[in-house]
Amino acid sequence: MKVDVYFTTNFIEKDEQFSNSIVIMIDVLRASSTIANALRNGAKEIIPVDSTEKAAELYSKLSRETRILAGERNGMKPTGFDLGNSPFEFTTDIVKGKTIILTTTNGTKLFQKAKNAKLKIIGSFVNSEAVINFICKNILQEITPENININFLCAGNFGQFSYEDTLCAGYMINQLIQSISHVEISDASHAAKSLYHQYSDNLKDFLKTKEHSSYLKSIGFLEDVNFCLELNLCPVVPIIHTYNAQMGLYSIRLN
Repeated sequence: MKVDVYFTTNFIEKDEQFSNSIVIMIDVLRASSTIANALRNGAKEIIPVDSTEKAAELYSKLSRETRILAGERNGMKPTGFDLGNSPFEFTTDIVKGKTIILTTTNGTKLFQKAKNAKLKIIGSFVNSEAVINFICKNILQEITPENININFLCAGNFGQFSYEDTLCAGYMINQLIQSISHVEISDASHAAKSLYHQYSDNLKDFLKTKEHSSYLKSIGFLEDVNFCLELNLCPVVPIIHTYNAQMGLYSIRLN
């Protein structure tokens, strides 16, 4: 088994690039963390859409009783949306049984990647243990590990490298290689794992000083940052399924 990391979404995807891969998609601040919390609190599904216009159009076609329009641009809730992208907004009383149309600056572009992957999973610090356990105890029991690759795709921040996504990938790689023998890690995976080890003793304090965390704090979302950097708050495994192939839409639901 080979484990690899893509630090941003700025790569041209070849048709069969991920066809033999389990792909873990990471946007720590905040899409992955918010999706995990929404599903933990009973949301039926999340449909990620890459623009506010497409999100509003899809929202208008769904039943009024079961739909929620959510997202952000530059961290803030767009005008007319029901919810933003704070995990604290997605409470049980609001999201239980609902379909959430979600559009974000970085995360929902990420979720369009790896179209031909065997399996696409949403990962973050808040559900990292559940994701690794699911892969080790379920998926790899059915597939010979030598015949599958694991790829971590990081959202980054405006197309640039972000520490929080990379260190989350590094943390999960570290957990993975402790559970599976005969793992081959790429240079990128080694770099992510090494960075995690370098900052593991003060991980949260370190990440709170970085670019995206600092920006979110500046616009009033310090508690979101704290939530998103906590380990294993949400014991769920969000899986990306095809929703409408013609429109290129996906539905994120629990495994």
